[in-house]
Amino acid sequence: MSYMGTSHGGQRMSANSRTVARCAVIVLTLLLAACTSKPAPSPSPSTPSVTLGSLSPSPAASQVGAVQSAVAAYRGMWRAYETVTQNPDPTQPDLARYATATALQTITNGMQSLKDQGLKGTGSITHSPQVTAISPTDAPTDVEISDCMDTSASHIVRATPGPAYSDSPGGRRLCLATVQRQNDGSWKVTTFGVREVGSC
Repeated sequence: MSYMGTSHGGQRMSANSRTVARCAVIVLTLLLAACTSKPAPSPSPSTPSVTLGSLSPSPAASQVGAVQSAVAAYRGMWRAYETVTQNPDPTQPDLARYATATALQTITNGMQSLKDQGLKGTGSITHSPQVTAISPTDAPTDVEISDCMDTSASHIVRATPGPAYSDSPGGRRLCLATVQRQNDGSWKVTTFGVREVGSC
């Protein structure tokens, strides 16, 4: 789609924090595998498939829970995005359910732009989020996500009478996002940036 946000602000962890935070994807994978003897279910919006690369050598329940909650919020934001673009409404409450701060402003601005131009979104976006860092490691409140998203099946089209609109072609695009734990315990995307087609 042609109007996705491209800014990616927010405070970043120090190099040392990132180094400490990336070390036990294998440990976590083994721990999760040990929890069940049944085959893992197919990925779905409620059970996202994620590559985890940001936990301490002995991941605690708080770390696993933080990663799961952060990825669920990230996926939830994009599901809400796809739904709302079909009938653009910047005040739709599902947008604020999963996003806040700069991320929410970017999406609502995009929705307002679509509405003002008489456009709407169609199709769907494929995601493959990977957690790249968490902070702090003992009780995470910040999770960094890298996603090679595929927008080739999503399009912006004319929704109302008006001049012809030609959307730019989609494809694989790198999206970097920060998801943070809020004061009420919920997790929301606070910043995200989508790069150009071919960036991943």
